[in-house]
Amino acid sequence: MNIPLILFAKAPIPGQVKTRLQTHCSEAQAAKIFEILLETTISNVCRHWPGDVVFSVWLDHSHSFIQALLKQYPLKLDHQTDGHLGEKMHAALSSWGYPAAVMGCDVPVVQPHVFQDAYAQLENGHNVIGPSIDGGYYFLGLCQAAEPLFVDQAWGGDQVFAETERRATAIGLPLNQLSTDQDVDTWPDLLRLVDTLPALRKYLLDERLIAPN
Repeated sequence: MNIPLILFAKAPIPGQVKTRLQTHCSEAQAAKIFEILLETTISNVCRHWPGDVVFSVWLDHSHSFIQALLKQYPLKLDHQTDGHLGEKMHAALSSWGYPAAVMGCDVPVVQPHVFQDAYAQLENGHNVIGPSIDGGYYFLGLCQAAEPLFVDQAWGGDQVFAETERRATAIGLPLNQLSTDQDVDTWPDLLRLVDTLPALRKYLLDERLIAPN
C-alpha cells in the first residue's frame, strides 16, 4: 500500500504568506521565513513519510522557489482547488483516494515516530488527527471520505480541532490522536522554534529580527 501525504502550501509571495508575522517583520522577511519553514517541513516529511509526498500548491506553481523544491525533493505536484481550506482538503483527499493524509507546510519539527505511527494506523484502517497547540490541527489522515469534517468550519480559529472531533463523533468516525505539535502562525510561535531550527535562527539574526543570546 502506498498512502499519500498531501502537503498544503502557498507560493512564498511577499504579502500573501505569513501575514500575521508582519507585526515584527516586513512582507519580504515573512516570505523568506516561510521559505525556511516550507523547506524544513518538506525535507523532514520526505525523509520520514513511507509513502508518496504530494506538494499541493496555491497561488503560483511556477514560482522559482517552488520549482527549486520540485527539483530537489521527490514530490508530486498538485494544484489546489478554489474554495476555502475545508473544500481544498476534501477535494485533495478525494482526488488522491483513500487512505490519504493532509498536512500543513509550516510544521517543521514533527518527530519521525509521528509519521511512522500515522502511516501504520492508516495502513490498518484507523483515521488519525494531529492537534496543534493553537487549537487547530496540523495533520489529518482518513481511510474514507468524511465531508462533514470540512464544511462550515471557522478555519483558523482555536476550536477547529475540538469541532472536528465533535463532528467525527457525530458521524461515527473514530479519530485516533497523534502527538500535539506546533505550527507557525504568529511571532511567539516562531520564537518557540528558533533554537531547534539553525537556518531560521541564522536568518533572524542576520536580519536583526532577534538578538543574539
